[in-house]
Amino acid sequence: MVDSVDVQIHLNEENNRIKKEIRKTITALTLKLQRTIQEDMLSGQRLNVQSDRLRGSLVSRISESAEMFEGIVSAGGAHVKYAFIHEFGLAAAVNIKSHLRHIKQAFGKPITPKDVLVKAHSRTVNFKERRFMRDSLDEIGKTVPKNIEKAIERGLKNE
Repeated sequence: MVDSVDVQIHLNEENNRIKKEIRKTITALTLKLQRTIQEDMLSGQRLNVQSDRLRGSLVSRISESAEMFEGIVSAGGAHVKYAFIHEFGLAAAVNIKSHLRHIKQAFGKPITPKDVLVKAHSRTVNFKERRFMRDSLDEIGKTVPKNIEKAIERGLKNE
């Protein structure tokens, strides 16, 4: 399993062309990872789209410092708190707040619709992990070293 891909290359000011090619490659690979997650994993292979909020919450960005480039793809946020549960699974007791429930049948028989109060309780949840992000990273991560080598070669040829 690949949680991240770490390739270290020391660059100085004389290697701006190589740096530019590596930046373009990291950007392309990051976008490819985001696209793989959105189009392959979240559109039916792992999770079937219901509201499109999880797929829409995916964000990619490139972080750059003097020593490194980092492509980041993240999902979730304040409106999609369930992204973590889909990725890693959950086996735990969950507290349910008291709430009103609209019922139209009781014991399998139709009744006059009415609202009933459901008291606060806990229930055991056993939700299997779906690995939509980590498996995509594993797939794309295998191509990173080869793509970085090609970027370096392109940068050297431009000199």
